[in-house]
Amino acid sequence: MHILSTQPTTFKITAFCLAMSLALAPAAQTCYDIQGWDIPFDIAYDDDDNLMVTGRTDGGLLFLRIGLSGETLAQRAIPLVEHPDGYSMVEADEDSYLIGGSDYLYGEPGHNLPFLLKVDSAGNELWRRTFAPAGELEPLPIAQHIIRNMEAEAVYLATTDTVWMIGYDGTTLAVRAAEEMGIAPFYCVDMVQTENGIAILTFSNNILHFDENLQFLGSSMLDISFLSFRNIYSFHAASGGGFLIGGQGDNLEWKVVRADEQGATQWERSYTFPNYSWGYPRDIESFEDGFLIVGSLAKVDSYGFCPIMVKIGADGSPQWLKEIEECNPNNALDAFAIHPDLGLIYAAGRKYCPPGSTNLDAFVTLLDTIPTVILAEEAAEGAASFVVFPNPTTGLTRAVLPERPPNAPWQVSLFDAAGRLVLQRQERGPNFRLDAGSLPPALYLLRVTDGRQVFTQRLVVARKD
Repeated sequence: MHILSTQPTTFKITAFCLAMSLALAPAAQTCYDIQGWDIPFDIAYDDDDNLMVTGRTDGGLLFLRIGLSGETLAQRAIPLVEHPDGYSMVEADEDSYLIGGSDYLYGEPGHNLPFLLKVDSAGNELWRRTFAPAGELEPLPIAQHIIRNMEAEAVYLATTDTVWMIGYDGTTLAVRAAEEMGIAPFYCVDMVQTENGIAILTFSNNILHFDENLQFLGSSMLDISFLSFRNIYSFHAASGGGFLIGGQGDNLEWKVVRADEQGATQWERSYTFPNYSWGYPRDIESFEDGFLIVGSLAKVDSYGFCPIMVKIGADGSPQWLKEIEECNPNNALDAFAIHPDLGLIYAAGRKYCPPGSTNLDAFVTLLDTIPTVILAEEAAEGAASFVVFPNPTTGLTRAVLPERPPNAPWQVSLFDAAGRLVLQRQERGPNFRLDAGSLPPALYLLRVTDGRQVFTQRLVVARKD
């Protein structure tokens, strides 16, 4: 049994160590200094629930594999072409991976030439293919993501004017060129998996649809103009149907549009947030009854960008904002992945590690969904953290709030790492006890609020050896 008790300005956590103990844990975040500037572009789970990260380094393509407990399984800069960008990575057959990307240095021989690379579990090259345009067009980067077809043991990738289906052994299983389909070159933005196959967002203001065998099913013309976006960064197939397109609006503010399968706009929203100005919404995923967006926002009256996660509703309404990291020049979240069964949310970004460093490093962090600012409530304020003083001898941990907690009534909530509510109760006095003895070992988050002030802290229930 674990008893949590408070004084008017402190929390005391007392652990009766029969089988488990309660402790406080820091954020599960690790920096990776691979070679020079390290910038991740994609993070995903493999079939063994480990994390895969790819992107760019000064020394080659970024390759990183991480276990769910945080251990580094492999990391390296893969020397490939002159300046390779890894856009996305999927697991292929056993202990091998496929990475799609492009050479990013403009004006150089082979610039923007798309490639597909197969590597082993340590990042050693097994084979590589490059993809030139079918016509006389200059090469352009591939769609941001490659998509895996497990049954066919293949992946899909899209270039300037051609869609490819490539087997795990590098053979071409199917190919569809724009000229063959009777359409103009599509200059693709991104590709997503759908119930029927894949969909590709193009700069021609439409979405191309293909089945699993790469048969062309037609296109959906969007009834919004891409001119309403300054930049487009994300494309997502919504779990309830339709698509989300995320990017920057005219004033570089965050902007998201939801369209149905036929391209008709269901809603269009631009977002401004208290104390922040412009920024980059890098990635969108379906989450609970709405969507999560990660990226960065510039702090008002401060120099630097803040890695940010925002929850919006199914109608696009802003619900809450969470500041993930401190604000510094070039800091950002670039991508995130939600485990389909465990619900764990991991994000990859870039920051200066340690502070004062001249090189950006990749970092990977486990995200919780406890908000810093509740956007749906006008009176909500930012969250504050506990200051903790653990005593390993007695098992007693004293946690002090930065100011006097709300008097009454105030709500105490405990969430798991996926943001699911585990325990909740309302308190009216300055003291309360919370029995966590029946909880399984895991990361939890304690939240105390009176509706205006919000105080949060990470808690780990760990089995005592």
